[in-house]
Amino acid sequence: MSRKLRTLLKQNRNLEEKIFYEPRETDWREELITSQELSDALSCLSSQIIESQSDELCVLRMLNDVKNITGRPLPTYEKNALQVVEILFNYLREHSNFDPKYYHILNSLQLAFTRLSLNDLSYLDNPKHVAVKFLEKLTTLGYHFDKDAGKLAQYFIHAIELLIDRLANRDHVTNQTFMMADQKLDEYFEGFNDKAAANVNKILADIEKQSREAQANEYTEQLIKSKTQGDEMPIFLLDFFENHVSPILYDTIAEHGVQSKQTQQLLTDIDTLTWSITCPFGDPDYNKRFEADVSDMMKRIYQLFEKYNKVNNYIQDFFIETEDLHARKLNGQRVNYDVMISADIFADEEYESNDIDSWYQPPQDSTFFDLESLEEGKWYHLTHEGEEIRSKLLLINGLSKELYFVNLSGELVVKVSFDDTDYLSQNLKPTQIDEQIRYQHATKALVRELTCRLDILKNEYRILLDRRARDLEEQKKQEEEARIAVQRQIAEDRRQQILKRQEEIKLEAERQAEQRRLEELDAKQRFHIKGIYRKLKPGAVIAYKCESGKWKEASLTLISKTTQRHIFSDNKGDKVLEPTKQEVLELIEKQHLKVLKQADNGPDPLQSLVKERRQKLSQM
Repeated sequence: MSRKLRTLLKQNRNLEEKIFYEPRETDWREELITSQELSDALSCLSSQIIESQSDELCVLRMLNDVKNITGRPLPTYEKNALQVVEILFNYLREHSNFDPKYYHILNSLQLAFTRLSLNDLSYLDNPKHVAVKFLEKLTTLGYHFDKDAGKLAQYFIHAIELLIDRLANRDHVTNQTFMMADQKLDEYFEGFNDKAAANVNKILADIEKQSREAQANEYTEQLIKSKTQGDEMPIFLLDFFENHVSPILYDTIAEHGVQSKQTQQLLTDIDTLTWSITCPFGDPDYNKRFEADVSDMMKRIYQLFEKYNKVNNYIQDFFIETEDLHARKLNGQRVNYDVMISADIFADEEYESNDIDSWYQPPQDSTFFDLESLEEGKWYHLTHEGEEIRSKLLLINGLSKELYFVNLSGELVVKVSFDDTDYLSQNLKPTQIDEQIRYQHATKALVRELTCRLDILKNEYRILLDRRARDLEEQKKQEEEARIAVQRQIAEDRRQQILKRQEEIKLEAERQAEQRRLEELDAKQRFHIKGIYRKLKPGAVIAYKCESGKWKEASLTLISKTTQRHIFSDNKGDKVLEPTKQEVLELIEKQHLKVLKQADNGPDPLQSLVKERRQKLSQM
């Protein structure tokens, strides 16, 4: 791994720790996900990763959904490995035109790359590493194999899917694992190429056969005429060429083509046979040329009749007569023939005229399309049955005036006539099947992506620091406000305490004043009550309030010094009350007892009587 990439990863991890982990109250390093936990989590997510149809796959986000590691941080190296592989593969998905089904292969391969990167991350910078080469092969295949690549290509892609799935489902992926997968991929691709080539060869063979038949239909009569029409031609030889050699020439062209060695040899042999029969009498070079050419020519022509099963009595008689004529001419004898003279003269090589090579003349009343701009083996986007199909121009058949397009599997897509220029101009356009995005582009994008993420993290960290500074300033402000509030509260409490104390002092003074007032009032009241009480002497008339609330009169008849009770009697002399002194005072205070008439100042007769009685008892 390059120093620049290592530096970017380190800076990203440091900022992430400062932003997301360091603010935690607990020690986040104690919560790190272990290697075994990460491997188990990847195994749990393997099916979900492989079956994903999204053009972006975030394994890091998916890991956070695994129950036992949710919210826990990854160690630095493991985080780097997952992030680097994720960025590389997401770039390939985003900037390629792969068929959506091909994402299945990329997903499986991403999981395998992730497991390999957990052991060694440096290989991603090594273009010769087996895993990198394997990825580049699959990336290249992704540009070629789409939904229109044919049945053979679909079978090939399915085989690759099974191969990569087996690779992804391994718990441990090593360089040796990728090496075996790479060898198996080469075997698959070699087999695909062989089968695709077989498909193409079969199509070419069919086209060639059809072309040769078309050539035979078009050129057989023309070529026979070119050999039979001239100044003079023996009638038997003319009949032989037109009626018996003509089918042989047709079969030869249909089998080998008009420009083939076999066809050219037959035409040469026809010329040689014509010369051997029509050569002027006395030609000094006849014997020499005859020995060189004629014997082999006769043998070849007869073998052709045998090959195509055309030998009959006429043919046998023709060759016998021709050999007899040759023998007579070799002996210097003059031979007379029945001849026919034709007015039409054809050049011997007319079949090689430029008309054969000038295979296209555009129709005068149709849209012009430059067919000469087309090249065999090039790839084109061809709209066929409403769908745009990427296909290769296999053959420009000038004889049948048709274009043959095949898909990647070597299967025939469509053949188009030269005359269908409207269709070609509207539905055919060149394209490049070669890949546009390669692995090296993804590695460059990795640096750009990490740099961009680093800028984002720097901005977020700057925002975090600003927020922390604002929070600290706000905290200081709140603390200062709290301190001032506390001081104010203390001052207020002191003021309230002073006011409370003053209020207590005031209340206490009022209470004491009230108490003194009450005491004074009570003293006056007691003095008043005592004054009334002093009026109670035997003989005094009072009014008292009984329990029913009615007032009744009674007179104080006796104050017992022994029991301290006051004896009150009604007008009949019956006792109605005998309260103690304290009870009398309470009745006076409650205003339930009023003195209506004070006693006379003279001695109380009852008291005197009691006194005398006591004295007498004491003298006895």
